[in-house]
Amino acid sequence: MTGDRFGVVPNGDRAELPVFIQFTFADGLISSERFYFDLSALCAQSGVSTDAVRRTVFGS
Repeated sequence: MTGDRFGVVPNGDRAELPVFIQFTFADGLISSERFYFDLSALCAQSGVSTDAVRRTVFGS
């Protein structure tokens, strides 16, 4: 992480995060994309509260 994201300041630690990316194609081109990851796993590795990040992203 290179900057403040979701109210979290980078601490220089590395995290490994499996992701799943789903693409939809139309006329041989990518027409949409969905990106899935486990927010709780990322927060646990980063030492950040999942609830605090959720509040920042989605509100109360």
